[in-house]
Amino acid sequence: MVTIKDIAKEAQVSITTVSFILNGKYDQASEETVQRVLSIAKKYNYSPNPIAVGLVTKKTKTIGLVIPDIQNVFFGEVAKHVDNEVTRYGYNVILCNTNGNIEEDIKYIDILRRRGIDGLIISPSGGLNETKLQEKMIDTLNKIKIPFVCLDRWSEGLTSSRVSIDHCQGGYLATKYLIEQGHRKIGCLTGPLNVHNARRRLNGYQKALSEFKIPYNQQIVFEGDYRFESGYSKGQKILNNDITAIFISNDLMCYGFYKAVRELNKKIPDDISVIGFDDLFFSNMLDVPLTTIRQPVETIAVTAAQILLEQIKGNQTYKNIKFQPELIIRKSVRKVGD
Repeated sequence: MVTIKDIAKEAQVSITTVSFILNGKYDQASEETVQRVLSIAKKYNYSPNPIAVGLVTKKTKTIGLVIPDIQNVFFGEVAKHVDNEVTRYGYNVILCNTNGNIEEDIKYIDILRRRGIDGLIISPSGGLNETKLQEKMIDTLNKIKIPFVCLDRWSEGLTSSRVSIDHCQGGYLATKYLIEQGHRKIGCLTGPLNVHNARRRLNGYQKALSEFKIPYNQQIVFEGDYRFESGYSKGQKILNNDITAIFISNDLMCYGFYKAVRELNKKIPDDISVIGFDDLFFSNMLDVPLTTIRQPVETIAVTAAQILLEQIKGNQTYKNIKFQPELIIRKSVRKVGD
């Protein structure tokens, strides 16, 4: 098998020069040398070893992507669009799934750092910094000396760019729409409240209630974990309360809630109106299509990837980009009195 050393010997140049040329850095050598090296490489059908290239260029053309739940369609879409975008520029992605466990965040950050990634996109599992683990995660990220971008979620104290939608505005739009349909007894199923975006969506719910002079009732606010099972188990408790509508902080929990409604022989929206958050692919395919808040997931993912690639090039300007959510009206909310 031909090696970079063989090509260097035949071309009568250094291994470093061959490596630069094969990675497109033609300004490192004369035109004659460039053509000679490329011709020899083509003759032997040679492809550079990425590890060897990395030793010379100090770049591995690899980024890390750390997400909390690959089973959540939202993060599956994020992974697809990030991969599509960075592949256009010759990068590969190492995907890490933390299952919402902040200890896994810390573990994967360290693993990826030791693997020599050029940059990192992360959706942190936790958002508060009161516990030692959360403080350790924030400290670990801030000290890795690798460009990183937070996507969808963020933690107070992180020095990084972040890309998301306006989660508070999304919660506000959802709750305001329920109120405009005549609902006053409106419950809320949040995401895990140690996560930044879950708290912001709850803040939006509270803002809408306050604007319409509806008292906030902690008794009809339930904390979930963004998973289907959470929507199902919490749904059984929620339906025992005197409410006519509920804002659920993501579509995946809505799907579990739909199951709980069916098992209790109730109907959506006749017995309870439901509004979700995300607008996942399946939300328009339910037996009662789900009214929800749409996130522009492709735009979020591509923007995060582009910012990271710019930072890898040396642009260390931090950005805080918030896209606007959109209310998607379907069949799961009824107007009071209809």
